[in-house]
Amino acid sequence: SLAAEEGFRARFEAEIESLKKLKHPNIVRLFGYGEQAGTLFYAMELVDGTSLEDELRAGRRFDWREVTTIAIKLCRALKHAHDHGVIHRDLKPANILIDLRGEPKVMDFGLAKCLESNDGLTATGDVLGTPSYMSPEQARGETSKIGQCSDVYSLGGILYCMLTGRPPFQYS
Repeated sequence: SLAAEEGFRARFEAEIESLKKLKHPNIVRLFGYGEQAGTLFYAMELVDGTSLEDELRAGRRFDWREVTTIAIKLCRALKHAHDHGVIHRDLKPANILIDLRGEPKVMDFGLAKCLESNDGLTATGDVLGTPSYMSPEQARGETSKIGQCSDVYSLGGILYCMLTGRPPFQYS
């Protein structure tokens, strides 16, 4: 049903273009993509592990050493994405996988924005992201101001949650 929505193909193609640029050990890899009998698809790396959200919901608390190690790897992954003109725009614990070796991997670039394109896929004033982790500019719907700092803000919220067991802000 998503494929029938207006603008879906353009969003799908934009996500593929973002993912094709990203080759980093802490970002889930794109292996292939295409269309079969009118159905768009892509194949991603299978990460054996769990999401950071599942870990937190199960009550796991991370000590500062673990958080520091994971933070460094996630910062490197974000730098790689940003260096390639890709802003994630929806970083949250559900979009970070932890594999069986404890390695974090950023996934779900579905809201990603390529800096060099002004494709108009998101109208000004739209609020996209997850409220507990979104940056102030995202919460205000200021899409033209969303950039690298927005991802860094969201990452800070994730790290806070890893240490405390709750997001920095909670909305009902």
